[in-house]
Amino acid sequence: MDKETLVDLFDRRDKKRRRLLYRLYQDLIHSDLTAAYIAEKISWDLKREGLIKSTDIKFCRYHFKKRPLKKLTHPSGPAPVNRAKDQKPETASATGLNGTWTDPEKISLIENIIVESKFTKKKKP
Repeated sequence: MDKETLVDLFDRRDKKRRRLLYRLYQDLIHSDLTAAYIAEKISWDLKREGLIKSTDIKFCRYHFKKRPLKKLTHPSGPAPVNRAKDQKPETASATGLNGTWTDPEKISLIENIIVESKFTKKKKP
């Protein structure tokens, strides 16, 4: 993303224009200068007079100071492994778990649910 894209987004009044404005000029927006001066300076830098308004700077200061934008870097973790079409999924016996499945119709939920609360009266032995 560059300055030409920012100018194009502001011309189109795209709703992501302020996010890109903040990404490109984050240090300048959070400086102690007035919003009007920063807007004028950015407009001069983009070579489009009056393109950026002080309300855009105030919007960026308010919304992006609380929730900073995430970095545009890609995660450095391992890439997901794609399985070949002819490869079969692992079964419980192949992984060594030897687990068995329970039929949900054979389970009595009422017998297995034990709810205790600090408000229930406990039975004395």
